[in-house]
Amino acid sequence: MSFLKEIKEERIDTDILVIGGGLAGSFAAIKAKEAGIERVTLVSKGTIGKDSISTFAAGVFTMIFPEDNREDLVKLWGLSEAYGAGIYEEEWLNIWLNENYDRILDMEQYGVTWEKDENGIFKRKKGRFAKMVGMFHGPQMMAAMAAKVKEIGVQVIGNTMITDLLTEKGRPEERVTGAVGFDVRTGDFRVIKARAVILASGGCGLKSRFSCHRFQTGESCTMAYRAGARLGRFETGERLHTTATDFDTHGLILFIALGGRFVNSEGERFMKEYDRELGDFASMSSVSAASAMEVRAGRGPIYLDMTSLTPADIHIMKISIPQVTMILERTGILVGDRIVKKIEWAPALYTTIGTGGGAVTNTRCETDLQGLYACGDAMSRPPHFAALPGASISGARAGMFSAEYLKDAKEPEVYEEQVRRLKDFTFLPLQIEDGVDPEHVILGIHEALLPYGVTVISRGDRIEKAVREVERIRDEEVPQLYATDPHYLRIANETKSIVLVAEMYLRSRLMREESREGCLREDFPYTDNVDWLKWSMLKQENKKIKLWTEDIPVDNYKYKPKREKYLCPIFEAATNRGVQWG
Repeated sequence: MSFLKEIKEERIDTDILVIGGGLAGSFAAIKAKEAGIERVTLVSKGTIGKDSISTFAAGVFTMIFPEDNREDLVKLWGLSEAYGAGIYEEEWLNIWLNENYDRILDMEQYGVTWEKDENGIFKRKKGRFAKMVGMFHGPQMMAAMAAKVKEIGVQVIGNTMITDLLTEKGRPEERVTGAVGFDVRTGDFRVIKARAVILASGGCGLKSRFSCHRFQTGESCTMAYRAGARLGRFETGERLHTTATDFDTHGLILFIALGGRFVNSEGERFMKEYDRELGDFASMSSVSAASAMEVRAGRGPIYLDMTSLTPADIHIMKISIPQVTMILERTGILVGDRIVKKIEWAPALYTTIGTGGGAVTNTRCETDLQGLYACGDAMSRPPHFAALPGASISGARAGMFSAEYLKDAKEPEVYEEQVRRLKDFTFLPLQIEDGVDPEHVILGIHEALLPYGVTVISRGDRIEKAVREVERIRDEEVPQLYATDPHYLRIANETKSIVLVAEMYLRSRLMREESREGCLREDFPYTDNVDWLKWSMLKQENKKIKLWTEDIPVDNYKYKPKREKYLCPIFEAATNRGVQWG
């Protein structure tokens, strides 16, 4: 198209390139700068502080105080059903517990406003998974982090979509030497040479029915995959969230902490039947599965009941999640300082946001590619390493350890043939005049993945059917994606990522022949700690997804899951409640 003739090319040199402007990326950039790295560049697809999923976090943050009992927490988050019944990383869990409070204090120093009592002590409430959560003032958190990033002297480049990584001599599985992308307003192509790269651009929400994650389309996963990195854990963890059926919203963690409860059409609080320990505080994957079972039994629809919330609770909501409060007011659910009616509620596929799939790293946040780091939702995360605390801890580590790596890192070289090839790949949709609209492809992915029989309570034949449809979309429609300007070029490239992540998710789910948190299989209804204490892994080989498993070294852990096989509690509870499944 004629627009291609107007595209300019910009070259940028830096020491550390951070891709992503959420909490993880902000921490990475700040800690790298604090470590003495002169040239730190952060690239954001939109505007730092406003475009990441961190900006729309639900106003709560898991807080581990120094006096909290570490042993109880390790047992709970390492062995309980809510966290995958033994699928965990003990070293990462201990890091999570030991560094959580330090990151909270960092955030306060950077200007984040926390709710405190009259004595200046952080206020905490019981949250999901029996966690204690503190409260911050909603979007103010990322506004403060963005301000600190700029104040400390990080170079910030906004409105730029990074599409691929540069590697030594342009070959996969070699040292990472930078990245390429384009300005989503002008289309200008950007080539960034870097001595180290940190992936922090979040997970992939498939642009599905959940608020505030439309920008989260999995570029960290897909660019790492094409560069030859190892990825994993796409099927386990909290793969689902829940939301209102009639409008987009977020804030569920806070809703439950304040006293919200799930009820079926008969007014029954059913979650205690499916998770005897946590009840309404259970994981969203458990809530989704339990809700699906109740609907299957004829006890739907499902509601979130917050009518018991007090005016003081509503005040906290207005401070912590102001956008959601406005939504509830406009829908007539919140009147004055009271919730006046229940909200119809349903599952929403989260895919790789929160926990689960991403680039596999060690505890230094290093991937298996030299010079490449990953943090937050861009990394492969165990179930206990979720959301904001995980983002802050891993982001800080990625920043500090990448700075350490630079002491011996040689100056990178850019392989021009690779730049040309990646530029062609990025801009191909602009050269197709009569092709397939990205929105059509995204709708097709939704129709393949979103049925509850594929993602909530799955079965092998249904997953295989979805895989075949995703393969068809990949082979027939993705090559014909077209764009008319830089805005639609962004959407076209996001769509490429969505299709690839969807395939990674489905194939990983099909490989795991058991049921546990985030991956329920009607054809394999038992939680199998005899043969399936394993991580799923994948990488690109001969242009295809290669899958395998690796044993979790639980025999070396202090707290070991029992080697046993038993009917998954969701299926056991469904049976007890007269639900037909199988």
